[in-house]
Amino acid sequence: MSYSEILALSRQAAAGGLGPWFDDRLKAQIDAGLFLGEDQLGKVRDRIIRQLADYRDQAGVGTAVLGMSGGVDSAVTAALFKQAGWRVVGFTLPIRQDPVETERGVEACEALGLEHFHLDLSPEYEAMVAALGRVDEALPQADTNPARTRRGNLRARLRMIALYDQAHRFGGIVASTDNFSELCAGFWTLHGDVGDLAPVQGLIKSWEIPWLAREVGVPEKTWRAKPTDGLGIGGGDEAQIGATYLEWDITIFAIAEALRENPQLTATSLADALELGGDDHARRILDTVLARLRMTWHKRVNPIRFDHPLAHRFALIDRTDESLFRPAVLRQQDATLAPSTDRGGALLTPEANGSNAL
Repeated sequence: MSYSEILALSRQAAAGGLGPWFDDRLKAQIDAGLFLGEDQLGKVRDRIIRQLADYRDQAGVGTAVLGMSGGVDSAVTAALFKQAGWRVVGFTLPIRQDPVETERGVEACEALGLEHFHLDLSPEYEAMVAALGRVDEALPQADTNPARTRRGNLRARLRMIALYDQAHRFGGIVASTDNFSELCAGFWTLHGDVGDLAPVQGLIKSWEIPWLAREVGVPEKTWRAKPTDGLGIGGGDEAQIGATYLEWDITIFAIAEALRENPQLTATSLADALELGGDDHARRILDTVLARLRMTWHKRVNPIRFDHPLAHRFALIDRTDESLFRPAVLRQQDATLAPSTDRGGALLTPEANGSNAL
């Protein structure tokens, strides 16, 4: 792994590189092991696959269905299930979607050897919007962000209705495709695009997801594509969150590091603790990240998850929420930033070693 490869795979190099504060922080976080090297990521991949295989055997379920959006997350998730010996059924479920995205979903199914079904849900979506328009006349046509978000949520929930129906049909489960960066950003629809098993939810979007996609045979055009939610809400993921994914991930790690060093920090004191100085861009991104965390802390109610090899990150964001936003009645336990390893080299966390951590 190298600094330049992280910038390339995260698409940050194409966006003009990093500002001074982010540049310094990324290099420090690489040195601290927060951005995992390729050897470590290979062990993470292998352990996820083993866990998926073990779950298949122990739970007595071997079929996974998921929506193949044309994005990298669904393709990586499908590839991991497939390599773990699951029967994987991919559905392209466009709703007024860019045909290029749907085509990428079909191509990923073919490249990964998945069963594929195609179901255009646009008529059902339009019927649902029209029905809700009878109680809210503004919803069908309003071009405000809240209205676009509501319509986007309807798309996600309609797709999940279809996926859970098909999971029941095949006697399987719905694979959850969200990653750690999206978890932190609240970048998913409650009861919409979160399924039953979440094998990549500990992986950051900027570096680890595209690296893993390349390693498990996801088509290059998929892992190089501009990230979008396919919900028609805004101009791509990064435009909606107000930062590039690499800036987002660096900031999340930096906040967690600062809270580990000083648990008494508040949202207003973080800028000084992070030594942003006169970097106005970094200050704007920090404000953006904190605003999204504040708006979305209530969404981070977990799906059923493995003892993931990077499970310490779940506790990391939990600690951030707890220290800055979550009511005291919901107090949880401390988080760690750096993973540990067992004698075989696979990444482990306190949970994996049998403690009662989150």
